[in-house]
Amino acid sequence: MIEISGDYLEGGGQILRTSLALSVVLNKPFRICNIRAKRPHPGLRPQHYTAFKVMAELCNARVKGLCMDSLEVEFIPRTFYPQNLDIDIGTAGSIGLLLQTLLLPLAVRTDRKIKLRIKGGTHVPKAIPVDYYRNVIIPILNKIGVKVEITIINQGYYPRGGGEVVVEISPWRDRRKLNLTFRGEVEKIRGVIHASRGFASAGVGERMKRSIEKLLDRYSPEIDVEYFHTLSPGCGVVLWAECEHAILGADALGERGKPAEEVAREVVEKLLNTISSQAGCDVHAGDNLIPWLAFCGGEVSVSEISLHTSTNIWVVEQFLGSIFDIRENLIAVNNPVNLI
Repeated sequence: MIEISGDYLEGGGQILRTSLALSVVLNKPFRICNIRAKRPHPGLRPQHYTAFKVMAELCNARVKGLCMDSLEVEFIPRTFYPQNLDIDIGTAGSIGLLLQTLLLPLAVRTDRKIKLRIKGGTHVPKAIPVDYYRNVIIPILNKIGVKVEITIINQGYYPRGGGEVVVEISPWRDRRKLNLTFRGEVEKIRGVIHASRGFASAGVGERMKRSIEKLLDRYSPEIDVEYFHTLSPGCGVVLWAECEHAILGADALGERGKPAEEVAREVVEKLLNTISSQAGCDVHAGDNLIPWLAFCGGEVSVSEISLHTSTNIWVVEQFLGSIFDIRENLIAVNNPVNLI
């Protein structure tokens, strides 16, 4: 059984999510201890608990120690049963973080299109937004032959959540190498601003849009503004730069006392910093792509090898051995795992 220390490096939920995904893909049991040990509230939170429950259902797994706030869980996968699922994380547990666990196993292990309906948080602090997943991660995965469609039914903000998305995953049959070493010319910048319906009268989305358009005037960005009926008030923005060879993304979330114009400045600064790095993918895409890279091979340059990225590389190599070649900000896998 593979032993994973949940307090290694970044010491957060990413260790758990990647371990669980690889366990199901490879049909290898694992035990994780010190779960999220470096977080203010260690142990399993709703999205982590849900990930274990869903994956256990999909592969008829034996699971020990699974309960909220648990610091140690043992997971033994068995026969995989692909099926459509309705998943309710509860409150504002992150849908984006749950997708980090679900997409790879479902793409690799299924022989037909799978449909998931997931309820929870779409845009919550310190978690990958669903709009970023849909407009940055998914187009990158398309490059390696992965076909995923994400439809946002409603947005969900902290603390009550209430967001809902439909995700359709097709079998990953046409595997292609991922080569994102240089972005090339910026061809277009697009974005989506999302906000609760209650902010419409104050023009929060429109103010954010005007600020972004002014700050990115040289790129003539195309920005959509969308309002939703939400359980908790919230707003934010995701921007992405469609480049000659890459897609780079950035996001920012509104909060009480933070003007729309400040949210706009924050997301623009993040995106411009990534563009100036000349990298093939942004820092958040970089750590998300690590498990996929192990199975498709290729190389990516990242704007920064973050602690999340280093941690994810370590987790993958606990399951697969030393397969990554890292030179400065270039991450490569020359001999990907062949599951056929």
